[in-house]
Amino acid sequence: MTNYRTVARHALILSLALGLGACLSESEDQAGPVSLEITSPVSMDTMETTDPAVDLAGSASSDSGIFQVKWENEQGGQGIANGTEAWQVPDLELALGGNTITVTAEDIAGETTSKSITINRESGENGSVTLSWEPPTARVDGSTLTNLAGYKIYYGRMSGIYDYEIDIDNPGVSTYVVGDLVSGEWFFALGAYDTAGLESDPSAEVSQDIG
Repeated sequence: MTNYRTVARHALILSLALGLGACLSESEDQAGPVSLEITSPVSMDTMETTDPAVDLAGSASSDSGIFQVKWENEQGGQGIANGTEAWQVPDLELALGGNTITVTAEDIAGETTSKSITINRESGENGSVTLSWEPPTARVDGSTLTNLAGYKIYYGRMSGIYDYEIDIDNPGVSTYVVGDLVSGEWFFALGAYDTAGLESDPSAEVSQDIG
């Protein structure tokens, strides 16, 4: 006597195996995506330098093989990198300021992918700013200020964010030269304090661009 339940179960298992095999075959025919990495001068998205040029390098890969790697600087300049899977752009010239460089890898099948790095080139020549102010003579409540002790200069590269501070413990000073400033825009504010250590709110902010 034939066991129909057993035959049906085996047929179902065979059908599932064939379906799975078809899926595997279809997946194997698909090419993988293009991959691209920038590893030099840094592997990060941004960097700062005083150098007039950098060596850009990295790697690219694709199942169908890399056809070419090209680059373009939004400040001007473009070209084809040396090499494909391991590529490099020696002595890539930088303009002063921000240079956003986009690298694009293209494989033999015509698929592409891109990555960018922003390199901020500073002049390398440090500048200075001369600050001058009128010494305060009154407190916020209008009373006379008789025990002025000094000033604090706050400054930094972003408006309202001061990473640096200079303490001037001489109330007779009303001019100060802040030096060793790299190129770019700098922001400054001034505070006054008395002999008890009470400090005023910062003055209105001023800025200066160092070329």
